[in-house]
Amino acid sequence: MRSGYKQICLFAILIAAIVVLSGCIVDADRILDDDNGLTIGTGGQPFDAIITATPTATALPLPTPTPTQEINQVDLYNWDFGAPTNPPSNVLSGDLVTPPPQGGGVQTDLTSPTSTPFTGTITSDILRPGSEGTEVMQLQQRLKELGYYTGSVDGKYGTNTSNAVKSFQSANKLQADGVAGITTKEAIYHPSAIHKSNAPAVSAATSTSPTSKPTTKPAVTTKPSTTTNTYTNGKTNIYLQLGSKGPQVGILQNRLIVLGYLSGTADNDFLGTTETAVIAFQKNNSIYADGVAGPTTLTKLYSSSAKKASSVAATIGSLKRGMQGGGVRALQQQLKSLGYYTGSIDGDFGVSTEAAVIAFQNDNNLKADGIAGKATQNAIFAGSGGGGSGGGGGTSGGGTKPESFGKSAKTNGYTTIYSSTSNKNTVTALQSVLKSRNYYHGELDGSYGNGTQAAVSSYQQSMGLRVTGMAGPTTQRLLYGSVSESGSYSKLQVGSSGTAVRNLQYTLYELKYYDGDITGKYDESTKNAVMNFQQVNGLSVDGVAGQDTQRRLYSSNAKPSNM
Repeated sequence: MRSGYKQICLFAILIAAIVVLSGCIVDADRILDDDNGLTIGTGGQPFDAIITATPTATALPLPTPTPTQEINQVDLYNWDFGAPTNPPSNVLSGDLVTPPPQGGGVQTDLTSPTSTPFTGTITSDILRPGSEGTEVMQLQQRLKELGYYTGSVDGKYGTNTSNAVKSFQSANKLQADGVAGITTKEAIYHPSAIHKSNAPAVSAATSTSPTSKPTTKPAVTTKPSTTTNTYTNGKTNIYLQLGSKGPQVGILQNRLIVLGYLSGTADNDFLGTTETAVIAFQKNNSIYADGVAGPTTLTKLYSSSAKKASSVAATIGSLKRGMQGGGVRALQQQLKSLGYYTGSIDGDFGVSTEAAVIAFQNDNNLKADGIAGKATQNAIFAGSGGGGSGGGGGTSGGGTKPESFGKSAKTNGYTTIYSSTSNKNTVTALQSVLKSRNYYHGELDGSYGNGTQAAVSSYQQSMGLRVTGMAGPTTQRLLYGSVSESGSYSKLQVGSSGTAVRNLQYTLYELKYYDGDITGKYDESTKNAVMNFQQVNGLSVDGVAGQDTQRRLYSSNAKPSNM
């Protein structure tokens, strides 16, 4: 029994020893391979490798989303921002695209939602509060597609429609006046019109990389154009006119110089000489010649189809005795039209030309040195815009009667409407707003008859305006109430002359501050009228028509004379 018991104990101890010793077994040592990388044995897996089980079934590939629209991107990180006049050739009118994010990030598609292409006809008629008809319905439908209009498509241009137009204009960098003129309509019906969901157009690209460069420029698609813009850094969605300054004016001047309408060196200052060249360009390219370089003029000017000049219209810089050329010829022509020069237009700055310049300088309070410098030339050419027969003194006569001048008066986009106006839609819109104000009680027939004339006269009398029976620019501004105190104007004072002075005089006439002829000469009577206007309208009274005075004068807030 004792030996059997001992055997059992020894067997148990042996079993326990085996169990303990089995826990002390370790893996073989890792050795260095020829590349000094740690491996498991010879030819083993890398030390840091993660071994993943191989699936027995083939995984199906995830579907690739189909892009809805391709965006043409431009790498602006290679653009030298120190030389803004030489951007990449595929950047038009100052439009920029958001640079792709660094580190392989994903570019966010910021293009506008697609809408049904417009297949109707865009007319030149101006649509404004009071307008009615099929074209208004067409406009409302398009604004609804773009997300700006939420009312009913009823063909009536009311407050909701006007507000929708204003919202669209603001988003598309147009003058937000709520009036749908040709420029606004072209933008509304353009395939690249900005959808409300993308307005205001300020965004940044989305990137998965935290180191992506931020951007303050909107990602937009360059608008297609029917004409090739050969001046890619010249903007076409702006207005440049007398008093405008800056790089865009310089681009405009350089283009006019290339086409032969201007001579000299661009100075970034839009004065009389530049206006004269713009007018010459507009006439030669069948554009309404008002001297204002707006979208229509600029688009044509920067296109490859722009017509070149047959002769120079004006010169930036100084002209003096002994000089010859197209600039002198243009100066002689203008001095002759103003009654100062009686010689031949030969392009030779001789004694008679010098005498004419001195005479003009004496009459306009300029330094009488016979040199047609910047100030002298811009005063001379300020009278080349048309309208009236006066403007510079000499033998040119006293000017034009207000009644005659008023028939073709035009300021801030408003042109006089009267019995000879042939555009029925324009007359109908006028009748409609007069009817809404309870001045007109006839049919909306688009005919400017006795009833319409009487309604206009009644409105003018009630508002303290000059009673002419013609709906001049001032009457329309006050009637429609849509022109704010904005814009850029050149300073006018005693000694100034030209188109800007004629427009000033007639506007003061409409407001009953000025009673003389429209001469285009800023004389003492004009100064007195300006001072009266300034006093009634709470402005600084100095008799000088500066920015504040003209902005008020050409707005819907202008107060008529209380005399």
